[in-house]
Amino acid sequence: MRRRDRVNKKALLAITVVLISALIIGIYYFISGADGKSHEDKNPENQVNENTMESEDEQSSGEEDFYPDIDIGKPAPDFTLLDLNGQEVSLSDFKGKYVLINFWATWCKYCDIEMPDLQRLYDENEDLVVLAVNVQEDKGVVDSYIRHEGYDFPVLLDTEGRVAINYLVSRFPTSYFVDKEGLLLGGVPGMMTYEQMVQILNSIRQGQ
Repeated sequence: MRRRDRVNKKALLAITVVLISALIIGIYYFISGADGKSHEDKNPENQVNENTMESEDEQSSGEEDFYPDIDIGKPAPDFTLLDLNGQEVSLSDFKGKYVLINFWATWCKYCDIEMPDLQRLYDENEDLVVLAVNVQEDKGVVDSYIRHEGYDFPVLLDTEGRVAINYLVSRFPTSYFVDKEGLLLGGVPGMMTYEQMVQILNSIRQGQ
């Protein structure tokens, strides 16, 4: 077995474990609510606001040629988006570092819960970049949220939702992990805790 295959399998196993945990956490929050209230007035983490993303039927109509190959162990689909300063930023700019791509929205309750842990992970790991890709929200809304909360990881604006579609995002938050060579290691559809993020990152490092 080639070394790269062993790396990918170790990383995939770690991400699979975290995915199961994330789904359990999501179910808990959906049933009880993060503040202990009934779930009836909550939006579950696996729903994308109908005003910000197309339905599955709409995505499958006329979009068949848009999707790239998105497979574990293959190069992650590159993209270029504007950040909050109006500068172009590409995924390929970060070759040589691990990348956590996080798709999110300001209205997403679970994104809001997850953000401080993303910031902590970003602060504590010099070999990691967090790319927070906001999907189809106004720049002013996003900028106000980020400034108010004091986050300083790169925030990119997927104004048309094309990158989210490319990465098959159907819920917020959704995160993908990319290695230093730009290879896609896997994804987690749902909120992660800090401990889960660290578990995945350490497993990826151990496989290098």
